[in-house]
Amino acid sequence: MKTPDADFIIVGSGPAGVSAAFPLIAAGRRVLMLDAGNDARSGDESRSARVLGSNLESLRADDGSSPKLQTPVARGILERFRRESGITGEGFMPVASLARGGLSNIWGAQISYLDAEDIAAWPIDIELLQRSYVRISRRIGISTNADLTAGANSGPVLPLGATAAHVLRRHKIARPADGSFRLFPAVNAILSEARPGRAACDLRGDCLYGCPSGAIYNSRQDLLALQKSPHFRLLDNMRAISLTSNSGWTIGTADGSSFSAPRIILAAGVLGTAALLADLLPIGGEGLRLLNSPTLAIPLLSPARLLRSATATHSLAQLGLSLRYGERASDYVTGAIYEVGSLPAQSFVNRMPLGRKAGRAAFETIAGSLLVATIYYPGDQSRSYIHREVTGKGMIVRGGFADGFEIRAKELKRRLRREWKRLGLVPLPGASLAEPGIDAHFAGTLPMGATGQFGTSVDGELNLHPGLHVVDGSILPELSSKYITMTIMANADRIAQRLAEMEAKPAL
Repeated sequence: MKTPDADFIIVGSGPAGVSAAFPLIAAGRRVLMLDAGNDARSGDESRSARVLGSNLESLRADDGSSPKLQTPVARGILERFRRESGITGEGFMPVASLARGGLSNIWGAQISYLDAEDIAAWPIDIELLQRSYVRISRRIGISTNADLTAGANSGPVLPLGATAAHVLRRHKIARPADGSFRLFPAVNAILSEARPGRAACDLRGDCLYGCPSGAIYNSRQDLLALQKSPHFRLLDNMRAISLTSNSGWTIGTADGSSFSAPRIILAAGVLGTAALLADLLPIGGEGLRLLNSPTLAIPLLSPARLLRSATATHSLAQLGLSLRYGERASDYVTGAIYEVGSLPAQSFVNRMPLGRKAGRAAFETIAGSLLVATIYYPGDQSRSYIHREVTGKGMIVRGGFADGFEIRAKELKRRLRREWKRLGLVPLPGASLAEPGIDAHFAGTLPMGATGQFGTSVDGELNLHPGLHVVDGSILPELSSKYITMTIMANADRIAQRLAEMEAKPAL
C-alpha cells in the first residue's frame, strides 16, 4: 500500500460527513474529504434566477412531488443523481444528492430528537446520543417558532404565521380528550440571530430557493470552518465509485484517481453508500432492506382566516404534531404544518381545476387561510428493497408499503379528521399518499448491532469489512416517524468521537 493520503477518508460533504469530520480534526487526525460536487454555485444570483431557474425549470409541468422538490436547485440536484448514480426506482422515487452539501441544500430543516423509547433496541445509550445532540445544536443553530403576541420563551424564536398561530391557540383552548395528539411550535435549523457568515432569517419566504442569507443550516457552511484546520483537506469533483482493501482501503473515483487510508468513513447517504458497497456485499435476489417513511399530505382550510392576507414568515414548518395510533412504542406518526401563503403559488395553482389566471386569482384570495400538513409513518410501515440490476450495472429500488398499511392509513385519516374539526380546520380534497422515497427519510440498510452480513458495529464498522465505517442513515437500526437528520448528525458525531480516540493505524 502506498503512503496513506490521510488517517481517515470521508466520502460525502453532507450533514453526516461534516459531523464526522469535526471530532477527528479536533483530535489531530488527518482527514481527507472526497466531494462529488464543488462550490461553483453562485451566491449572488438574482432572486428571479433562483426562483425560475436558468432554463425556466419552475415552469415545467407539475410532477406531483413536494413543492420543495420542484424548485430549480432541487431539480438540478435530483436529476444529476439519477443521471450519474446508476440508481433507479420502481414504485420508488430515489431522492439523493451528489452536490456539495448533500441533501442539506433542499432539506426541510425541521429538528426532532429521539428519546430512550425510540432507541430501546439500539446498541447505544441515549445519554451518548443526547450529548451529541447538544454539540450539533450549538454548531448549526436552531430556533423555535413562537406566537409573539402571546409572549415567547427565552430561547431563539421566529414568529409564527398568523394562521398557524390561530390554530395553536385553538389547540390550547380546546384540548384533546386524551394525550394521543400533540401540537406544538416547530423547531427548525434556522437562525433568528445572526452568526459570523450567516444572517438571521429575514422572513422573506425564500427558504425553498437556496436561502441567500444563509439563515437555514447547510453543511456547506461547516466546510468553511473545517478548511481552516491544517488537518483537513477537501477535494472537489471526486465521485467515489470503488473500494478496494489491501493493508488498508483505497477509493477509486470517476476521474481515475485513487486515495488510500487505514479507515474509510462513508457518509454518502443511504442510496449512495449502498451503490458504493454493491460489490462488497452479498446482495442476492431478496435485495437489501431499506426503511423509509410513508408520507401523507393533507391540505387544510381555516375558515376563520378566510380573506385575510398571509403574514411575513419563513416557509419551513410552522407547527409540529404527533398522534399515537397503536400500543407499541413506535406506533405514532409525526408531522408538520406549513402555511401555504409562504410556499410557491405555482405548485398549488397547477393542481386547481381552473385556468392558470383564474387559479392564481383564487389562490391569492384564500392563500392566507390555507395550510398543508405532512404526516410521516415509522419505517416499519414501508416495504422497500435495493436490488442489483440484472445486467450487474446499477441498482434499482423497489418501493411499497407494509401489509395492512392501507387499513392503518384509513383509520389515521379518520382520527385526524376529529382533530382538524377540534382545531377549526376543514380538510380539502386532494389528500394524497406520496410515492415511497419522496420523504427522503431512509435508514436500516446496514443496521448497528446486527450480526449478519449486512450488520455494522456500534462504531458503524461493517461486519464483513473492518476499516469501513458508515455514519449516514444506513446504520440506524430502526426508523421512527420523527425527522432524522439531527439524529444522523448526532450519531456521526458520536462515532467520530470514538474513532478519534483510536490510533490511526490499519484496521486489517
